[in-house]
Amino acid sequence: MKALILAGGYARRLAPITDFVAKPLLPLGDKLVIDHVLDSLKSLPIKEIGVSTNSYYEKEFRYWKSCRNENIKLIIEPTMGEEEKFGAIAGIKYAIDRMGDDDYVILAGDNVFDFNLGKLYELFIKYKKPVMALYDVKSKERAKNYGVVKIDKYNRVIKMEEKPQNPESTLVSTACYIFPSNTVVKIEEYLNGKNNPDSPGYFLSWLATNYEVYAYPFTGLWKDIGNLGEYKEAFRMFNK
Repeated sequence: MKALILAGGYARRLAPITDFVAKPLLPLGDKLVIDHVLDSLKSLPIKEIGVSTNSYYEKEFRYWKSCRNENIKLIIEPTMGEEEKFGAIAGIKYAIDRMGDDDYVILAGDNVFDFNLGKLYELFIKYKKPVMALYDVKSKERAKNYGVVKIDKYNRVIKMEEKPQNPESTLVSTACYIFPSNTVVKIEEYLNGKNNPDSPGYFLSWLATNYEVYAYPFTGLWKDIGNLGEYKEAFRMFNK
């Protein structure tokens, strides 16, 4: 199994901070955001880690990589601004084309959580189907900002809707997935169908409509650092 951390966005909602520093490279406690994400992979049998970013932040990520001991491969999308970016799904395909066929755990580079990814892996081993981690945000108003998911008693995803105006659930996707190797072909099928290449939620919604997808709801800490207010909240939490 390989791991892919998505860090190709330009995070304009955190500007002007992100004019100079990529969001995953911002400090959070005694580590950077992406270091927390990397540490979460320790419970999995990972043989290679890829970090997907862009030309604008390339130098910063190369310096960060030089400070780590892991087998990390940087995949650089040839873009320099928001208007050029590939979108997350197209970026995943671009990265996997360069890392090679395998099962993949895919994580957003700006998500911080404290649940054991080994639990998600156990679900993946059981079904050998795409699996995703879910978090209950306890509020339908808050759920409007995320991919909202409904599951059955077997934890199979029966519906997923990206940023709905009237959420049917408060369970949301956390941009934390494990895909079997054959899902890569499905990404290509999705993109060839002229579907939205950006948020992973759109792809997962399409995938759950056409194929089996399972989910692991977790509790505890989850912080999606999407804007300055959320970053400040996470920063205070990790710097107590």
